[in-house]
Amino acid sequence: MSKPPVIAIVDDDEAVREALCDLLQVEGLTARPYESGAAFLADERADDCDCLVTDVRMPEMDGLELQHRLRARGSTLPVIFITSSDDRQARARALECGAVTWFTKPVADQALLGALRAALDGRDAHEPPGD
Repeated sequence: MSKPPVIAIVDDDEAVREALCDLLQVEGLTARPYESGAAFLADERADDCDCLVTDVRMPEMDGLELQHRLRARGSTLPVIFITSSDDRQARARALECGAVTWFTKPVADQALLGALRAALDGRDAHEPPGD
């Protein structure tokens, strides 16, 4: 029996975290909320996550820095950005560093769920046999 996917939600806005967690739970996915990139990186369960949904603009550590730190650790965790930022350079950097996609708020639920499914399917294809 395989475990249900765990999606990390990193956003400094509590209402956004709660809304995303509710959406994912309705879809049968496990959501794990974090109020900051530092909180996510400090959590020993972070390695159990199957995908990361993060904001770009956050205090202390933005989403791009979080993605950079994950890649520096050797992580291949799929990253989806959801942001109010329309910064084309930041978007280009995120995608060049392997982000699955970049959504500008508001994002349609079905678009996000489609990107998550694609990210999870891609991750499953790279899992070692027997997991």
